[in-house]
Amino acid sequence: MSEKKLSRRDFLKGSAAAAAALAAGTLVGSSALAAESEEISWDREYDVVIAGAGGTGVCAAAAAKEAGAEKVIVFEKAGIMGGTTNFSGGVMQAAGTRYQKEFSDFQDDTPEKHAAEWLAEGEGYLDEALVTDLANGAPECIDWLADSCGIEWVGVYGHCHVPYVSQDLMADRIHYYKDGGASGSGGIYVQAVWKYAEGLGAEVEFNTEVTDLIVADGSVVGVEITVDGQTYKVKANKGVILCTAGIDHNIELAKALNPQQYWVETEYPGTCLCTPTDTGDGIRMGLKIGAAFVSGGTIDFCGKTGAATDNRTPVFPEFIVNTAGQRFVCEDATYAYHYRAIFQQEKATQGKTFMIFGNGGGSVDQKIANTTEGTTYAWADEEILNAAVESGELQTADTIEELAEKIGVNPQGLARTLAAWNEDVAAGNPDPFGRIDGLAPIEAPFYAYQNTPFNLGALGGLKITQQCEVVNCDGEVIPGLYAAGLNAGGWVGPYYPGSGTAIIGTCYFGRVAGKAAASK
Repeated sequence: MSEKKLSRRDFLKGSAAAAAALAAGTLVGSSALAAESEEISWDREYDVVIAGAGGTGVCAAAAAKEAGAEKVIVFEKAGIMGGTTNFSGGVMQAAGTRYQKEFSDFQDDTPEKHAAEWLAEGEGYLDEALVTDLANGAPECIDWLADSCGIEWVGVYGHCHVPYVSQDLMADRIHYYKDGGASGSGGIYVQAVWKYAEGLGAEVEFNTEVTDLIVADGSVVGVEITVDGQTYKVKANKGVILCTAGIDHNIELAKALNPQQYWVETEYPGTCLCTPTDTGDGIRMGLKIGAAFVSGGTIDFCGKTGAATDNRTPVFPEFIVNTAGQRFVCEDATYAYHYRAIFQQEKATQGKTFMIFGNGGGSVDQKIANTTEGTTYAWADEEILNAAVESGELQTADTIEELAEKIGVNPQGLARTLAAWNEDVAAGNPDPFGRIDGLAPIEAPFYAYQNTPFNLGALGGLKITQQCEVVNCDGEVIPGLYAAGLNAGGWVGPYYPGSGTAIIGTCYFGRVAGKAAASK
């Protein structure tokens, strides 16, 4: 079978042909990749070239300068820096820090426990060395951000449990800084790191897209960039670092590489909250020259209720059912864990899933009392609850069978599930799915909300070594090429293990890649 050579334009558009070639393993490079080093006419030259000015890219730039690289450039295809990190809360997980001891009850936590928790949540799919290095390096990153970049850490909290993970491994590890913690405050972190990197002499250019890797003599020696429709060749004397996030908005690559991200993009369009420039550029370029890919899940959560996003706000009395009216997951388990189960259930049954609650999800007073720092549940106010019913966001009925008919769920199955729930709650029986919070009676009037994922990106990326060197399918290092953050895979797995994991990954792996490239 002859291989079809695909144009760069095909890849940039994320074409179906490109995705099919990726999946089939028949992808071949562009003519630029076969050049001999002396044949290349360079337009510009740097020591370290970084693709992407998100949280990973700015940390890589700072670390490259710290390690002695003289000329460091970051190319960002958007008009501002930060990428999807800007939309985050900027929170970061770390164990055993001085801030954890100051702001939490966990005085004896260790990176070893942290790594063990992450590995358990990885369900056997993770690179143990990468995860262990991240857990061990996270505390130093927290200190570096404070001491070098001026970040002021002001609190620590935890994420919600996973039923099969021992509570002995769990702790409050999510660090948040002054004015951070809420969606949209991740830019504070990005700007603080960039101010430091820029002070060291790093440069950034906006509206500049890295569109190809240039390979000569068996190594990645530079990149092709596109600016205002013009292409230029940029030499990288020490290395190229890919920091362009995941395949969040590339439907065809998601179809080939990440079924859950494809589900979000096609069945719930418009719910991906990542920056539009996250189209898998670095992953595409790496695959194009033979890099290996490590699969992963997604960062999905209930954007309406915020259920199980952290351990400060208990999940209110509700349960989640499939079209048979049956529960299938621990609803107060950390958000991406139970949303993976929602994805799997909807694909397995080819039907929707629903959150069922009663009397407005418990009394309004109870729900407000269970919130912290002024945060309330989506329908905690009776006026909002009634408006949601009127708009069709919620369905309501006085009997559970009538509600089931309205939402297309098996009435007998839903009635049995409700009865079992209320009987177990009344008897004080352990929840069969391991639920801890929100175990209270659910009574009429009953309400149903069709679960809708809100998405913060795809997991999975290029396979890397502990020095963030990209490797091919034979496990051999591709000289001159590095990947970090969510452009890389193997350190975060089949579901997102809790808030603060991705952002500490941007910092740690960005810094490792920057130092490794500069030290070449």
